[in-house]
Amino acid sequence: MNPYVYTATSPEVRHIAGKDELLMPLVERIERIVVPIESDYFKFLSHTIISQQLSSRVARILIDRVMAFMKDDMTPKKISEARHEDLKGLGLSSSKITYLKSLAEAVTDEKIVLEGLSSLSNEDVIATLTEIRGIGRWTAEMFLMFSLGRKDVFSVLDLGLRNAVKRIYRNDRLTKREIEDISKKWKPYRSVAAHYLWHVWDFE
Repeated sequence: MNPYVYTATSPEVRHIAGKDELLMPLVERIERIVVPIESDYFKFLSHTIISQQLSSRVARILIDRVMAFMKDDMTPKKISEARHEDLKGLGLSSSKITYLKSLAEAVTDEKIVLEGLSSLSNEDVIATLTEIRGIGRWTAEMFLMFSLGRKDVFSVLDLGLRNAVKRIYRNDRLTKREIEDISKKWKPYRSVAAHYLWHVWDFE
């Protein structure tokens, strides 16, 4: 799938800015947003598991190490066959190694058919993925946005998004429920709003 490209004149962007004037300054300051879509579902989920609770810089280092170890071919078979000690030597924690192997096992045993996820609703995708050990709702929501390319996803579990909403609304006391309610203004393009909100820190 080709990347999504958004500008201030994109219909989706015009929609969210029209529904929420507080997004307008952000939309006007960002010339262009390119959202890469990863069509290799297993690779995306593996990378997201590796990235959990890490800074983007550290996550990138670990992902690069693992990909080099896998010779740029991240597959369930290679993850299953990789020795725990070797993966730990790359800097992965024991829990993340367990999660990666759980994902690989689920795919190999066809407990989950990744290719079939694109035909499911957002909530059904989340329900299916979160049956796998190590995959929570946040990871599933990132999968919806960056692998399936769904345009109406907003992850209230994402700290960066919550802080961005608090910033543009100038209210540090907003709860998760209140932020979730705010995001409903942007339907059916909540993902697009999220892509802009992640850039709110670019102008400090």
